[in-house]
Amino acid sequence: MSLEQDIANVVSAAEQLTGIVDTKIGDINNTVNTKVAEMNTRVAQKETELDNAVAHQVGRIDAALDNLGIIGDGSIGTKSIAVATYFSGDHGASYIHIKLPFKIDEHNCTYHIGVSGYALQEGKIVDSTFVGYCNEATNKLVHPHHSGTHEPYSYIGSDQHVYLRLNFESKYYLSLSVDSMYVGNGRIIKRGEIEVIASPAEKLPVVQQ
Repeated sequence: MSLEQDIANVVSAAEQLTGIVDTKIGDINNTVNTKVAEMNTRVAQKETELDNAVAHQVGRIDAALDNLGIIGDGSIGTKSIAVATYFSGDHGASYIHIKLPFKIDEHNCTYHIGVSGYALQEGKIVDSTFVGYCNEATNKLVHPHHSGTHEPYSYIGSDQHVYLRLNFESKYYLSLSVDSMYVGNGRIIKRGEIEVIASPAEKLPVVQQ
């Protein structure tokens, strides 16, 4: 066998070996890519499961916080404690307006609201109760009644919401807690649904002239 033939055989063998190596590398790359894709899919599934689990736990915590101040089985007579609170370190006289979630042109709901607290500067207990029926059918506040300290009063605001009002000679270190009881055709009121507003205006919202 001539030298040229030997060289040709070596080159041919090298080319065959290169082809085999390239094929093996391709097989390895395909296997690695497949495994990476499978791993990414599993990671994505686990992330989704984790997100769902976190969302579920957050929902349970939110529900627990919503129900934290609720006493009763959810039927008539169930009480919602401290659905709204108020504190002021400012001096001066002021009305305290309590904005209910009921609108006279949208809702048919009875309510029973209690406001308690301490007016430090006045040296007086705060203890007032408000009841009434927000009646969309007649567009009126039906049978409102209020009793207690600090001149309790009920009215419909210019935004059609039901408002309750107390009058204070001084709101310095005034502390208030608002409770609700489920009565009649009303419902349970939860935290965040009632707003307490201090204002010198007799009625809210103030209409700009």
